[in-house]
Parts: sequence; structure tokens; C-alpha cells
Amino acid sequence: MTVDIALENLYYAYPPPMQGSEAIPVLQGINLEIGRGESVALLGRVGAGKTTLCMTLNGLVPQATGGIFRGNVRVLGLNTKEHPVADLAQHVGLVFQDPESQLVQMRVEDEVAFGPENLGVPAAEIEERVTWALEAVGLAAYRDRSPLLLSGGEKQRLAIAAMLAMRPRVLVLDEPTASLDPVGKAAVFRVLQELRRRQDITIFMATQEIERITRFADRVLVLHQGQIVLDGPPASILAQVPKLEELGIGAPQIMELAHLLSQRSKHRYHFTGDAQAFKELRRRARKARLHKAHGGLPPAVPPPALRPNPFADRSQVTVENVSFAYADGTPALRNVSLILHPGDFVALLGPNGAGKTTLVRHLNGLLRPASGRVLVERQDTRTTGVAELAHLVGYVFQNPDHQIFAPTVEEEIAFGLRVQQLPATIVSRRVNEVLERFGLQPYAGTPPALLGFAQRRQVALGAIIAMHPNVLILDEPTGGLDWRSRQELLALLSSLNALGHTVVLVTHDMRLVAEHARRAVVLVDGRLLFDGDTRELFRQREVLAQAQLALPPVTRLANRLSAEGLPPDVLTCAEFADAWLARLRKGARRANMRSHGRTSGSGAAVAAGKPAHKGKTGRGGNKGQGENGR
Repeated sequence: MTVDIALENLYYAYPPPMQGSEAIPVLQGINLEIGRGESVALLGRVGAGKTTLCMTLNGLVPQATGGIFRGNVRVLGLNTKEHPVADLAQHVGLVFQDPESQLVQMRVEDEVAFGPENLGVPAAEIEERVTWALEAVGLAAYRDRSPLLLSGGEKQRLAIAAMLAMRPRVLVLDEPTASLDPVGKAAVFRVLQELRRRQDITIFMATQEIERITRFADRVLVLHQGQIVLDGPPASILAQVPKLEELGIGAPQIMELAHLLSQRSKHRYHFTGDAQAFKELRRRARKARLHKAHGGLPPAVPPPALRPNPFADRSQVTVENVSFAYADGTPALRNVSLILHPGDFVALLGPNGAGKTTLVRHLNGLLRPASGRVLVERQDTRTTGVAELAHLVGYVFQNPDHQIFAPTVEEEIAFGLRVQQLPATIVSRRVNEVLERFGLQPYAGTPPALLGFAQRRQVALGAIIAMHPNVLILDEPTGGLDWRSRQELLALLSSLNALGHTVVLVTHDMRLVAEHARRAVVLVDGRLLFDGDTRELFRQREVLAQAQLALPPVTRLANRLSAEGLPPDVLTCAEFADAWLARLRKGARRANMRSHGRTSGSGAAVAAGKPAHKGKTGRGGNKGQGENGR
């Protein structure tokens, strides 16, 4: 095997954040070899060192960062300590999690052409590469647009296209799909697979896309506390549900379902993907003689977060016939009307560029409608200042760097509280609560710029949550977050929502929507396409298709198994398990009754010297056994 990437006893610590403080160790003795053409997924919690490890592969660590670096990193035989970053960039492409940090041109086309031009690629080939890369990521129609006018997800696609156009031998990606809609994610993974097939490229990807890597990666690494603690094929690593949850990563939903069903029954369920799960469950369903009608089960009891809003008859935010276009004439909202109620938990959905961020920026006065109006607690945003609205509406930007400015994490979180002129004791208590809740205590005195992107996102989120706004808007808050961080964030949001705070999530995470949002609002091309109950949205196939939304894996599986008696609109693993085991019990009871009818009736008739009568049952006979009775 030809080794493209070799790490030998790699240790790295960032420089001390302040004079007199100690260096921050991140990577601690990593040994790793990756062969030519391998596709490797790197998993780990926020702050585990994934970004740092990616940056060692093109020399940015330590050449641009300084710090303490021991051991060796060789990529394509080049020692990254000895070769300048500019030389390594000809062979190693790195896509950052934050796309804005690497976009430098004023036109999309120029951005993609910039790298090949610097490599001296002939003009005709540059044109061919630009066209191919833009088509690959779905930006072919945006060639002449300014990157500044793209949505966050579109900027991420552009950064990926710019790197693909350079045709690197080794491609390193740091959370490249964190801000993309489902179609955008699928497009990126598809083009990466095509690159491997056509060019034998080696791919190293730090990601939280746990649902996709089973089909994409040859190998999965788990980084924990600066060391590689798991290394192996995706199916074997991702099936270790308890271990992954212990590490704070979580598992694909289908594997989580298999683990949950195994826990709740006496049988072991083992499937690693949708197709395998469907075959195994259908076989067990038919073996258990399940009745195929949909009726007979009590309706699913939704989790507390999904139960009806008791304040649904009151309006808190009113959007009336709002339209808006950007300076270049690009229409972003088209006659949108919407009412938010106190205590709503709303998911705002739609493809990249649908107008979601534009809409939520109208809710706190950052943007003002070209026509129509927005009322927040009966205050018209056209005549109310942003500072005044900030007391009512807290907005967490998709890119945390757009709102972080304080010199330390602690001061960033305290800033809004001090603007509100709260007593020092309350400011101190809330800051400490946020630092503890997000695990940021070790970084309280650290400049936010020295933290990873996902940690900076947590700082920005904590600063807004500390202010306890009536309406909390979060734009793609889970992008790049690990499973446990998402769980903790959603638990916090659910607790605030239970106290009456309105929560609006702009998101592409359909599992999050299924498990937490009682209401879904869908935008497509600046128009309101759907506004209603989340479960109802999942029944609207045409709406889902138009909005390029994908059902969560367990909902897709329930859809396929509906002919076997499963409700097609389950939202969570727990709902699926409840419905599945209820069907098994129901099938077992029917089998039991049939068994009693055959055994008892025949036995009694034989004992009396009479022929058996069809349909007669007695108390004797063997007890019928379903899947839970064996």
C-alpha cells in the first residue's frame, strides 16, 4: 500500500493565550497511516482537536500558528515542518469549516478560477475546471454573483468548488457540509466519490455527518482527548452505540434504533443501514404474523416538546405581506405572512438561498421590509431601533464571527447583560451558568478568536441565551456540533421553551426538527410553502420534494414498513420502538388465539369422541409466543 499521509507520535499544543498562562495541548501522541485513495472520516467532540489535526496536514500547524510541535507529519512524502505552506498547497487542498475565511474574489467564477490560475493551469483547462466544479456543487447559475450575496450554505459550496478546481492529490475537509441543505450535502458527497473513482484522490474529512459516512468512508477514526481511540470500518465503529454515546458522538439513527429495539426486547437486532433494517424488520414482522391493517393502535403520545402550545391563540410576532430584495435586485422574500405565538417552537426550513436568514433578520430589525410590516410585541420594526428590539428578540448568527467582538469569552457573554444594566451579581451568575452549561470554563479568559469554529458558535449562543430574550432565533445552531453538544443545546432550548420563551430554529437537521419542533415553516424561493404541524409536514411528499427536505431515517423506514402495520409518520426512535413492539404483541395475541382455537377445540372433541368444530376454543393448549415471549 502506498501511504499518502503518515503521522508519527504527533504532539501539538497551541501557544499560551495570555502572558503567564500555559500552552494548551490538543494532540497527544498520534500515530496514523492513510493509504492512497482511502476515504477517511474523522469524528470527535467539539474541541477534540479535529480542526487542528486537519491543519497539520498542509503545514498551517505549526507554520502559521506557532506553538509546541513534536513528531512528524508527512503528506505525499513531504514533511510539513520542512516545506512551506504554499508548496504543500499544490498537493494538499484544505476546505475550512468557515467558508468566509478562504473566499477572496468578488465573483463566484473568479473565486473558483483563482487557485488553478496560481498553479499556472492553461486557460482552456481552467474554464473546464470552473464549469465542472460549479456544476458539481450546484452553483452553475451563480457564476457572475458576488460571494458576499450568497447564503451561508452557498458560500460553503463555493469554498468546496474552489478547492475541487485545484485537483489536489490529497483533499482535507473540515466540516464541509455543516451549513448545507440535504441536497447540497448529497451533492458534495457524490462529487467526492466521483473524484475518488476518477482520480484516486485521498480524502480526509472531519465531520459530524454521522448518517452519511457509512456509505462514504472506507474508515472511521474517533479523536478523543487528543488521541485516536477508535479506528476501523464504518459498520463496526458506528454500531458501537453505547461507546459512541459515552464519547459524546452518537450513532446513526438506524443503528440507534437497532440498539433500542435490542434493549427493549429479548432479541438482538442488528442492521447498519436503511435497506438492511427494512429487510430484517419485514422478515420478523411476517414471521410474527402481524396484522397488516393500520388501525387498532392508540395514537402516539408525543414527547413534551411536541405537545400543543397552550398560547397558540396569542400573537407575539406578526409578519404581514413582507417582501424584500437585496441591493443587486435579487428577490429574497415574496409576500410572506406569518404569526408566531408565545411559547412556539418553530423550525424554519427550506433549501439554501430560500430566504430563511433574510426572514429571521426581519424579526429583530436588522432588515426592514420593502413592503409589508413586522410587529414584535406590537412594536413595528420599521420604527423601532435594533437595540430596543434586542431586549425582546435574541438572534444567534449562522456565522458566530459576525457577532463576536469582545477580547475574552467571559466578556463576550457578559456584554449584553451589562448593556441591559443588570446588577453585577446577576451578570456574574448568568455568565458562570453559561460557561458551565457549554463547557467553556477553561476558556473564560481566552480570546474567542483562538477557539474552534464550533466553540465560537457556542460562545455566541451563550451570550444571547444569557440575556433571556422572549424570542430566541438560532440560525443553523447545530452545524459542526457533536451529538452530545446538540443534545445539551436542545435540552436547554426545550427548558426555555417550557418557561414560555419562543424558539425559532433555522435548520437543515431534520432529525432535530422531528424530535423537538412542534411547528414547521417552509420557505422556497422566498415564498411561504407550508406552515403547520411537524408530523403533518412529514406526510406532505410534494412539499418535501419542492423544499428539498429529507425525512429522518426512522420516518423513512416506517414509511416503507407501513404495509406491515407500522404508522408511516413516526418521528423518533422511541415512537418507532413503541409502534413496532405493540405490533409484535398484537401479532402474538392473534397467533395465540389461533393456536388456542386449533389445539383446545380439537382436543376436547377427540376426548368426547366427536369431530372438532371450527372456531371453538378452550382454555387448554400451548400459550402462543410472539417475539417478546420467546
